[in-house]
Amino acid sequence: MEKTGQFVFLSLLAAGSLLLGKASPALSGDAAEESGGRGSSRAAHWGASPATELIASSRPDTPTAGELVGAVVANELMDREKRRKWFSTIEKRAGKQTLTEVQIETKDGPLYRLLAIDGTALNPGQRQQDDARIGRLMTDPRSLLKLKQAQEEDELKLEKLMSLMPEAFVYDCDGVEENLLRVKFSPNPKYSPPTYEARVIHSLAGTILIDSEQKRLAKVAGHLMDRVEFGYGLLGRIDSGTVELGRVAVGPQEWKTTFINIHFSGRAVIFKTINKEQYERRSDFRAVSSDLSLADAKDLLVSRLLPPPQTP
Repeated sequence: MEKTGQFVFLSLLAAGSLLLGKASPALSGDAAEESGGRGSSRAAHWGASPATELIASSRPDTPTAGELVGAVVANELMDREKRRKWFSTIEKRAGKQTLTEVQIETKDGPLYRLLAIDGTALNPGQRQQDDARIGRLMTDPRSLLKLKQAQEEDELKLEKLMSLMPEAFVYDCDGVEENLLRVKFSPNPKYSPPTYEARVIHSLAGTILIDSEQKRLAKVAGHLMDRVEFGYGLLGRIDSGTVELGRVAVGPQEWKTTFINIHFSGRAVIFKTINKEQYERRSDFRAVSSDLSLADAKDLLVSRLLPPPQTP
């Protein structure tokens, strides 16, 4: 069941960017054409907004929606190689509680410090308990290293999944929203997904908003169109699901995911219920040293003497 839940989570993230990444120079011309989406259809017109005129003027013929998405995916894949380390403030749901924490990525894995529960600052007892948790990590970081290894494996899997995006969907232009290009996506009937993760991705449909200047993902909203079964339903199934992700520029050619809202439900072996819920909002992004140690990260979390926030 846990592996099936991981399939869902990774698939959703991959579908979102078309998904996660940070930033890279925008592609255009032949590069975009080479990575463009097979199975996409050419739009009748882009409209007359500055965002659409920018795309239309960059080449003699207007690019298809699939070509544009191909350029976005190529940018995301290229940018993931940077793997910069970041500080951020996170608000997330854990069961019936809303937790506020600050997190710093280190060379040994992410370290976080809890600030508030349901909007209320920790009381002395709770503060002592969370500080003790951090102290244990300082003396025995094995659990943090395991988390880091798992994240690195997930990163590789996500990169493989993202590379499938231009082929897995049919893309159609759908106008302009807040000066961003809106593109609809739906399963490409000619695509045969090779893995469970790809099957979940291939069952999604929805819309994405794209920054046409940088060719970066700004927002994605998708839903599962059909039930996805594993092992002809004997191993489990995913009955329904939705995903929303939002991204913003935090600096010159620097993009981060600021909003994640995921809900998936289904059944695993022996009819055990699967529920995947994730809700997070991230803000206050600040770049930190790529070789930051756990001890230095702990000092920064406690003192909050951090670099200024990134600005676009």
